Amino acid sequence: MKRQHLILLLLLLLLASLISCSPGHVGSNEIAFLRDGHLWTIDPDGANAFEVVSDGPPVVGYGWSPNHQILVYRSLDDGFAKTSEGKHLGSNPVTQLPGDLPSTLNTIGIDGGTPIPIISSSPDVERSNAWWNASGNRLLYREESATTNPRAVTWWVSQSDQPEGIARKLLPSSFSIPSFDSSSSLAIGNTEQGVFTTTLSGTNLHYLQSSALAGHPLPASLERVLWQPAHQHPALLFAVAPSNVFGSTSTTVQLVLRDANGHLTPITTCTCTQFAWSPDGNAVLYTTGASYLVFHVTTHSSFTISAEEGAVPYWSPDSQFLLLDGLHTLLLVQIKKQEQQVLLADTPSGETKAMSPKLPGVNELLQSVSNSLWAADSRHFLFLTRGRLFWQGQRLSAGKGLYTVTIDSSGKLQGTPSVVDTGDDSQAGWTYEDPNTSFLF
Repeated sequence: MKRQHLILLLLLLLLASLISCSPGHVGSNEIAFLRDGHLWTIDPDGANAFEVVSDGPPVVGYGWSPNHQILVYRSLDDGFAKTSEGKHLGSNPVTQLPGDLPSTLNTIGIDGGTPIPIISSSPDVERSNAWWNASGNRLLYREESATTNPRAVTWWVSQSDQPEGIARKLLPSSFSIPSFDSSSSLAIGNTEQGVFTTTLSGTNLHYLQSSALAGHPLPASLERVLWQPAHQHPALLFAVAPSNVFGSTSTTVQLVLRDANGHLTPITTCTCTQFAWSPDGNAVLYTTGASYLVFHVTTHSSFTISAEEGAVPYWSPDSQFLLLDGLHTLLLVQIKKQEQQVLLADTPSGETKAMSPKLPGVNELLQSVSNSLWAADSRHFLFLTRGRLFWQGQRLSAGKGLYTVTIDSSGKLQGTPSVVDTGDDSQAGWTYEDPNTSFLF
């Protein structure tokens, strides 16, 4: 009996040793980021930094799954990575995300291991980042030939656990990125033939109307049809060219809601450059440059936020707060109280110069934001300094890096930012971002 107890004790010790030496994480609160072409995760307190993807061609983008247990990542085609263009990639200065590139798409667990290549790379095929559906079992991405017209793009859906193009389905052609509904069963797109819905297998094509939306194709950031999140009978949000506006030098559009019964409700007529839903589906955010407006669907009331033109909006998961992450500033907005404050800036005063809003061309290949700065509890968020070293007018003592911030239920800051990592990190993200709530960049 003593011998059996001794053997059991040794087995338990061995198991504990194996667990303690296992790489990665099994929790649900890790932060991810890129550094030197590798994908990393780290605890919010800066502990347990783990190189999830350490081998192979450079990783240029990634996305958290909705359950926070899997990451999809895009790595450069091996041959392209060795070229001059592959070694000197351009990227958006705020999101730090490069455009479509010859690349492979892979999924991998939060604890690392062997990745699943859902589609292999080719030097002649460029791909976007991949976007998860809400169920976390399908991935949507864009492909185009490097030698064809940029409008000749295709939209593909792959099953997240199937390798090398297995369970890969082609969606019907669309002017814009198709939008998933909250049930993860349908996608919606728009063409010259009209707005359509389809299954994620590209079947059961159904047109909601038999002609193109007025004015479409519009500039790329306005060329979208978005399904309302978190609603059993979701409305659609889209832009059209109003028939009664003439002689404008800017692109004037009308934002419209279409309910489940087909009834149309105009929200506003504006020189908008972007629009998206809030996570609870009860508000619409749109921008006319340096003005960001929140429109409440039920009350039809709205309020305006003055922020940096081109700032990236990040809704808190509970829709109570909004971060506007700009090249020069980081702004926090408390939605219910309609209060805003500049948190981070590249100068002590936090002032920025106003710029004229710019619209991308019709054929520009934009992407939605892949990850959110917010933690799942909506009471913590992260930021990368990117040259912005003044926190509420005072210089950050730890200098450049990755930080986390805590707020209470009213949006009041709890202490000062906590430094997580001081490496040359980029594309830091804490949680999944629903493309229906994201602007395009």
